[in-house]
Amino acid sequence: MKRLFIMTALLLSVSCFTSTECGEESLRSIADKVGIYIGYASANSFWFLPDASKYTEVAKREFNILTPENQMKWDSIHPERDRYNFSYADRHVQFALENNMLVHGHTLVWHNQLPFWLSTQWTKDELLKVLEDHIKTVVSHFKGKVKIWDVVNEAVSDTGTYRQTIWYKTIGPEYIEKAFIWAREADPEAILIYNDYNIETINPKSNFTYQLIKELKENDVPIDGVGFQMHIDINGVNYESFRNNLKRFADLGLKIYITEMDVRIPKNATHQDLQKQAEIYAKIFEICLENPAVQAIQLWGFTDKYSWVPGFFTGYDHPLIFDRDYNPKPAYFAIKEVLKKRITQGN
Repeated sequence: MKRLFIMTALLLSVSCFTSTECGEESLRSIADKVGIYIGYASANSFWFLPDASKYTEVAKREFNILTPENQMKWDSIHPERDRYNFSYADRHVQFALENNMLVHGHTLVWHNQLPFWLSTQWTKDELLKVLEDHIKTVVSHFKGKVKIWDVVNEAVSDTGTYRQTIWYKTIGPEYIEKAFIWAREADPEAILIYNDYNIETINPKSNFTYQLIKELKENDVPIDGVGFQMHIDINGVNYESFRNNLKRFADLGLKIYITEMDVRIPKNATHQDLQKQAEIYAKIFEICLENPAVQAIQLWGFTDKYSWVPGFFTGYDHPLIFDRDYNPKPAYFAIKEVLKKRITQGN
């Protein structure tokens, strides 16, 4: 039965170039009925892309939540110590709000893509002041517009310890709780989450993250949710471990977000590779929809044309649900069928 479903999706992807050509509802429309957000990471300065009109057409038709891919990060939004530049981030937010999308802000505290001026030596008190100013300035600027914030991003190492970042080495682990407190002060209505990769299944990194968030909750730190980035490959994940991991984080009273999902496949992808990719997307969506704590499933982009994957993973490409010409791939139709099935089951 599963094989038949995937083959149907493959046939649809060959015969239809857009969802509307098939007389199909958009992903966004179906997701609205299910009661879940489906979104994407918005490409840098997308308004200047050579195919901007096509890019925006597909984005606003298919998605109801948007994350700026890079232009809310420190190097873009805070290029000098005493100067902020909100012009690029504002354009992403404006596009989202004009098209009735939620905005998921990314990110307030990270160890990468930092401006050069932060590379000097700081005392603990100096860096705390810099961090507080940044968080409160950025969150206040977008108060009422950015609904969700990745407050702290990737603070845990791959082996399950605190990552040795400028923030940890200079301030210590308390920078994490202070970041959440300052973000809450700046916008009491925003949803504040911790975001990381390779924590979607039960492993040393997710165990450490679980314990970290549990302790933050026990200490009344204002953390509302957790984000699983979900950058995975054609081998998929251990689905039972993923399901159990979702449950234990949900049991902490957290909202759960899949924040950056993509499924990379070989650069010279075959028909079978695209089929396998569709199966993985479908299974992840199925498991997420089983757990009411899951609020949104967001992809790191939506067209392979602008994916980060080829530049970072040798031999891999094609990780998203639209190809380089904006044609929906088998994964697009597989996700759609999962959402439709959820509607027929009464959510």
